[in-house]
Amino acid sequence: MKKWIPLLCLALCLLLSLPALAERIDPEREGSLTLRLMEAGHGLPGATFEVFRVAGMDEEARFVLLSGYQAGNVDINRLEGAQDWADLAERLSKQVKGHGTAASTNQQGKAVFSKLDCGLYLVLGQRVEIGHWVYEFAPFLVAVPEKADGGWQYDAVADVKYLRSPQLFDLKVIKYWKDSGYTDQRPKTIRVDLYCNGAVDRTVELNASNNWSYTFYGLETRHTWMVREQTVPTGYQATYGEQNGAQIITNTYTAPSSGQQTIPQTGLLWWPVPVMAVLGMTLLIIGLLLRRKWSNEQ
Repeated sequence: MKKWIPLLCLALCLLLSLPALAERIDPEREGSLTLRLMEAGHGLPGATFEVFRVAGMDEEARFVLLSGYQAGNVDINRLEGAQDWADLAERLSKQVKGHGTAASTNQQGKAVFSKLDCGLYLVLGQRVEIGHWVYEFAPFLVAVPEKADGGWQYDAVADVKYLRSPQLFDLKVIKYWKDSGYTDQRPKTIRVDLYCNGAVDRTVELNASNNWSYTFYGLETRHTWMVREQTVPTGYQATYGEQNGAQIITNTYTAPSSGQQTIPQTGLLWWPVPVMAVLGMTLLIIGLLLRRKWSNEQ
């Protein structure tokens, strides 16, 4: 029995050393990082990210900040909470110089960075507009390799968190008048309705004091917007168009033409004609009768 004791001790020492061996990494081995940008189970394409290696990694998975990066009085190997890592990422993001390694998400929402040295990587995302939404990204840190299932995964994967907000734009409406010579017919003010998806959203007044124009700020692009004059002034005709991104309302004065003005007067001038004809015939007959009477007397 005694001869088995040294063997049992050796086996026990080997078993105890396995976890320690499993924790060690190969600093010379290359890895990769895949970023996944997903929403409701679908990938978001077209987002661009840059990665910066800010710290190296030794065999015991301890980080050593590279030259040019400072963590202040923070020990990056003793950080625990997510907020601590977020604060460190924000601090380091202000220290980067030049450009990192860039990649954009594909149709599956994945951006892949390959042949990366072991270490700690700072990930910066560029603000992007996708569809009718704006996506913004806070800086964050990812280790390559990453710890997974009790071992080290050299092909690291990270899900990107984002802040989504509606894509906005400004809509300017301008009123033009085509009423030269008839400006006295122009109203002092008009009311314009802004429609959102076919329903009135708000109403504004245009007049000379605001140069017959107004800008609606912060409208969401995912809705359909249009403007319409509430009541077209009497004697005017309204047309709608677009110019340099602004909505144009043109009011044209429809003054009666000169031909239209003379038509009623022409009709009034013809009514005495039959009376004058009858009067002329009467005078002609009277003249003939008087001439015959005068001839008989001679």
